Amino acid sequence: MDGDLEALRVLGHELRRPLTVIRGAASLLLEDPASLPPASREQMLGLIEGAIGAMDEMIDDLSVAGQLRSGGPRLNAEPVALEELVDAAVAAATRQEQRQVLRSLPAGLEVLADRAQAVRCLRCLIANALRFSSPGSPVEVVAEAGPGSVQVRVLDRGPGVAPEDRDRAFEPFVRLDHRAAGPGLGLFLARGLARRMGGDAGLEARPGGGLAAWVTLPRRG
Repeated sequence: MDGDLEALRVLGHELRRPLTVIRGAASLLLEDPASLPPASREQMLGLIEGAIGAMDEMIDDLSVAGQLRSGGPRLNAEPVALEELVDAAVAAATRQEQRQVLRSLPAGLEVLADRAQAVRCLRCLIANALRFSSPGSPVEVVAEAGPGSVQVRVLDRGPGVAPEDRDRAFEPFVRLDHRAAGPGLGLFLARGLARRMGGDAGLEARPGGGLAAWVTLPRRG
């Protein structure tokens, strides 16, 4: 019961973040719109749009997390280019804060995956890496093809995760660092969705410091 109450408290706090942005920007637009220069109005509208997107994404994540805990969601596996999935995941993870994400992907790789849920899986890992890396430290996404699968690794130079905490980090609503933003669902979603698509996800120490979060997906061809 205490864990459920804490999860609800965290969710309320996280949903309040974008709501505060929407309220502040809308207030500025409503107070005296004629006095705002066009560039400022565009900026306020952009903030509102980004905050609405963040809330929508969080609600979708909550829905998928609930489905994973009850045996779902239903997935539709299809051949899809890995580069396409990574590009979409990077765009989603950096929508609110422009950060550099370096990519090194073998050309022409295709995986068998549910397009939307594979993007969600990768977006969760990339967003997690960005959350724990300093603004001047780029996150890297690299991929390696094996005989029947593709492994995608998201590399950061953050504080890392102690070996004894790596499995617990994949539990729902777990935040190992309570100073960090987010409801603690990203890694749970990444592993759950990867396994539903015939792959897996895990964490390793990165040589030189930081974390390597990886996910495997079935390879096409």
